[in-house]
Amino acid sequence: MGERVFWVGTYTGTMGAGEGVYRVRRGADGALEGPELASAAASPSYLAVRPGGGVLYAVREEDAGGVLAYAVEGGRLREIGRREVGALPCHLSLAPGGGHLLVADYGSGTVRAVPLGPDGAFTGEPDVVEGHGSGPREDRQDGPHAHMTAPAPDGTILSTDLGADLVRSFRIEDGHLRLTGETRLPAGCGPRHLAVHPSGHVFVLTELAATVLVLRPAGGADGYARLEPVAESPATAAGSDGESLAGAIKLGGDGRHVYTSTRGADVVTTHRVLDEGAALKPVADIASGGHWPRDLHVDGAWMHVANERSGLVATFRIGADGLPAPAGALEVPSPVCVVPA
Repeated sequence: MGERVFWVGTYTGTMGAGEGVYRVRRGADGALEGPELASAAASPSYLAVRPGGGVLYAVREEDAGGVLAYAVEGGRLREIGRREVGALPCHLSLAPGGGHLLVADYGSGTVRAVPLGPDGAFTGEPDVVEGHGSGPREDRQDGPHAHMTAPAPDGTILSTDLGADLVRSFRIEDGHLRLTGETRLPAGCGPRHLAVHPSGHVFVLTELAATVLVLRPAGGADGYARLEPVAESPATAAGSDGESLAGAIKLGGDGRHVYTSTRGADVVTTHRVLDEGAALKPVADIASGGHWPRDLHVDGAWMHVANERSGLVATFRIGADGLPAPAGALEVPSPVCVVPA
């Protein structure tokens, strides 16, 4: 396996010790090298890369939030546009077809679609869908808190709402973001991130309950507009301690394993996929290589874990059995996410 370049999003200012978006390189032996500051920015915590790699997008996770677009020019980033969004945007992704950037605004509970031109630059103002609802956890669920967006196989856009215990379904129709359905999840679970398995099942990681819910599309004309829960399992092999918070969920490259991170317990958990995607079983926890593993990226035979509070991106080698083994760490200030360039 040859060398590869990654972008690392960080927290800055009062939220962390980072200065912006960093560039790191993975060698053929899996070791990360760097980091190099590619562009200064205010808390560019989550990142997304346009297919082809020529444009990088970043949230600006502030009360007066925004999104940034960068042209990738060698090892540097040149800002080519910015848009205001809702409060504390915490995740973004590309819509199917690449015509819109999808943004989850945690603070305001909104989901929005920012139109993109053929070159990947912003071309208009965002289309916004308001959130609604709340949950029983008064400290975290006082109102809607959109946390992630991700495309489903049929072109539906799925979004988790931690505050309202919902997975919301959207479509982009005639250039506008339309709500097409909602799936209610167990009260107080706090859905954070999700991943769509090749089988079509949707794996939802709950931050507050520290579980993984398996959902399937209702089928028929509704497709992914309506989802049905079919299984639930712990987010860690050791079970919940009642205080740790689930962080990220990612698919393994073979489709037979899923990986989650849990903050507080500071572990990465390997889950085995059962029943052709209809169930998961946590099989092993391993120390995350630092403190507060907010996100992780599966990089073929490697995994990189962003340990936010210890300022370390830890690397693991994934064995033939799907279990990761420690393979070193790189100091990066307040890392939040790692994405391939």
